[in-house]
Amino acid sequence: MVFNWTFEYILSQILIIIVYAFICTTYFFKNRKKILVANIIAHVLQAISFLLTGGLTGAAMDFIYVSRDTFFVIDEKNRKSKVLKKRDYIILSIVIIMIIVFTVFTYDGWGSLLSVVATIISTIAIWQKKTKYYKLLGIPVSIAWLGYYIYLSSLFGIILESILLISTIFGFILEKNDSQNS
Repeated sequence: MVFNWTFEYILSQILIIIVYAFICTTYFFKNRKKILVANIIAHVLQAISFLLTGGLTGAAMDFIYVSRDTFFVIDEKNRKSKVLKKRDYIILSIVIIMIIVFTVFTYDGWGSLLSVVATIISTIAIWQKKTKYYKLLGIPVSIAWLGYYIYLSSLFGIILESILLISTIFGFILEKNDSQNS
């Protein structure tokens, strides 16, 4: 693995540090809207970072994240039901179709598919109404993103995604313990 210390690379690494500050906090929120807003900010910055390191598929997946999460924030205000309905399944299907279409146009080798896997699992996770599922599914999402950062040779992406994986596991354990004690 070679790290190319250009201005773009250094800037991408600084952005990644900011991204992970936002993402790590989401695993400790109990409010879905707060999770979504933090994700939107994180993924705008992450898309820029990916563009700086040549991760076009990752940037496209971040565009999906931002679009999806913005829709969910707006939709959250209008819907108070914790029950998934036919409409919710249609929305999930549309987002997954968008992921596939974006992947076709941005595919850049097997490693780029790791960002796609992470995005699909993450979409299913955030689509759920209960934060417990978001936290549980965050574990395989984190593993896939870690693989993508290795593929891109993003030093801070690798380090911070590893920390996020630990935070995700810890956040899920806390959520599970809280729900057992309630």
